[in-house]
Amino acid sequence: MAVYGSRASIGLIVPASGYALEMECNKMAPEGVAVATTRIPLEKATPEFLIKIASYIEEAAKLLAMAEPDVIILGCTAGSFIKGVGYDSTIIKSIEEATNITGLTTSTAVISALRKLKAKKISIATPYIDEVNEQEKMFFEANGFNVLSIEGLQLGRTNSRDMPLVEAETMYEFAKKVHKPECDVLFISCTGLGVISIIERLENELGKPVVTSNQATFWAALRTAKVRDPIEGFGKLLRES
Repeated sequence: MAVYGSRASIGLIVPASGYALEMECNKMAPEGVAVATTRIPLEKATPEFLIKIASYIEEAAKLLAMAEPDVIILGCTAGSFIKGVGYDSTIIKSIEEATNITGLTTSTAVISALRKLKAKKISIATPYIDEVNEQEKMFFEANGFNVLSIEGLQLGRTNSRDMPLVEAETMYEFAKKVHKPECDVLFISCTGLGVISIIERLENELGKPVVTSNQATFWAALRTAKVRDPIEGFGKLLRES
């Protein structure tokens, strides 16, 4: 068995209320890849509180830097797009300036994943309120994608603890409802959702790639750390690209 982190190590900054991202990264990790995590406050999944995330990132990144990871990622989709196009780049800059380690964000990773899959038209299923969905639609359209549909599962619910409590099967049925047959990729947004178990089922049923926030985050982190193993069981993105 390889020593933990002997091939690569990945630093995650995650909202304190959830644990899906770190759990799912460990499930997807090839041998020798380690995941280190630190947490930042997020009380509510509203624009006001999502914007506040930025004030915690520098200190969180400095703590993670003590583990000497190959990359440090803000693992929060909405928290990295909430102020519009280019906001993810601003967050990356703050991580890199604080640590001298390569930075990423989940929204940056998703954009890279969609481009790798040659997506032009996308459907997006989320657990967010309408106000956050509107910001997400504008963010992805400003980055060159045609958002055919976007819908939130838990309209009106803003407690950040609501996201990790969504069952994968519930999101499976909801994502099928939001999906438009003419889209190139179905994207399930939010690192708080534990849904990597439904990716291949959806791909087989819909006949097209499915991207989730956690899958794309880990895919981008691995490639930044120069780990390119094909990984089975979590969709086309990790298996083929």
